Amino acid sequence: MQHTPLSNQLPGLCALFLGVFLLPYQTSAKDELIIVSPHWEGIQYEFGIAFEKYYQERNGKEVQIRWRDLGGTSQIEKAIDAGYHATPESCQIDIFFGGGIDPFESQKAKGQLHPYRLPASILNQIPTSIGGFPIVDSEFTFYGAALSSFGVLENCRVIEYIDLPSVETWEDLTRPELLSWVSSADPRKSGSVHMIYEIILQAYGWEKGWSIIYQMSGNVRSFLQNSSAPTKEVAAGDAAYAVSIDINGMTQQAFLGKTNVQFQIPKGVSVINPDGIAILKGAPHLDVAKQFVEFVMSEEGQSLWMSATGKPGGAEKFGITRMGILPAMYEKDLQDLLVPLNPFQIDYPFQYNSQLGSHRWRVINDLMGQTIIDVHHTLKESWKALIQMPNSQEKSALMKKFSQPPITESQAAEYASFWGKDTIRARTIANQWMDDANSKFESIRSQASNPQLASHP
Repeated sequence: MQHTPLSNQLPGLCALFLGVFLLPYQTSAKDELIIVSPHWEGIQYEFGIAFEKYYQERNGKEVQIRWRDLGGTSQIEKAIDAGYHATPESCQIDIFFGGGIDPFESQKAKGQLHPYRLPASILNQIPTSIGGFPIVDSEFTFYGAALSSFGVLENCRVIEYIDLPSVETWEDLTRPELLSWVSSADPRKSGSVHMIYEIILQAYGWEKGWSIIYQMSGNVRSFLQNSSAPTKEVAAGDAAYAVSIDINGMTQQAFLGKTNVQFQIPKGVSVINPDGIAILKGAPHLDVAKQFVEFVMSEEGQSLWMSATGKPGGAEKFGITRMGILPAMYEKDLQDLLVPLNPFQIDYPFQYNSQLGSHRWRVINDLMGQTIIDVHHTLKESWKALIQMPNSQEKSALMKKFSQPPITESQAAEYASFWGKDTIRARTIANQWMDDANSKFESIRSQASNPQLASHP
């Protein structure tokens, strides 16, 4: 009988050894889900652990969620687009979760979302739209997972101490006495802040809207890099007012108390906006992704937004304070929930046009960036000199010039058709906007500071 040398047997023995000892790990390996989201860590934590429990009960196995931190909504969109440009079949991410509704309209238009119709037991409970915004996309490529409002967080003590007015509309933020007391984030970095400026344009109209935006920007201390930073400035007393999405404002209000800071929604000139969720095209873990969307849109998932920490259905650690999308949940006593109102009982004063907002998203960002944010020092100096002028025809003429946008609304629509495609042409136009804005504001500052002009009757 011949014996096989031990050295020849080793490969087979090693394979057998690894097969026997790794088998339990292979069969019990966790499923995965990759999510990209601008949501803060409290939302990620609560939805993460709640879905893991949900998935374990439903499937008898564990799932691990990998949250990809790619920045704010605008940065996320750029990363998704770059991923599909590199590999058109998949960007290797399963879920896009949060960031308003316009980015989801944009991703749908690019063919980068995976349609998924929810089970009828969930879908039949969800309204198709609210205030002009879709909650259920007509082709089921995305859904509104929660509802957001937009408004102003005020520091009540600062306002009282230096005798500033309370703000009731966006237009109130243009008042001269608010100089350097307003805080805002850069809309190019935050989808929710972008929405505030688009709401102003649609609520007041193009000309009046830009007039408010330019004058309000003259009162802004500085444009910060993320959406939560302005409300933190107000909480610290460094600013008196912050334009903000409701979750950031109400989080500070819940923490500090309404006697210290208060979040208010401008009446008649704001909207309730769905916050989207979608499966991305080529999702590497498609079945898990479908189950996550089902969970978020179900009553179990929706309760996480609204119910208090420690209450049945509520969060474990972080109170989220968001409005859900199931009308039936508002039939409970709102005192038992973290939300201040029932969004399905509001008479919306104007219908927000989400397709318009999505179409011109990049153009508005560049208009804000090139003619306000990147020339903000010159703009502020111009505004400061302007508001110190005595009332006169000259002041009125300079104020009109200060508040005028460089293009018409029809031009913005024309530019939007090529803005994301012909980048050289777009950058040339945008650079010219900046040059013109610098010249305009410097000219206004010079004229407003001229003693002879200032004293003109």
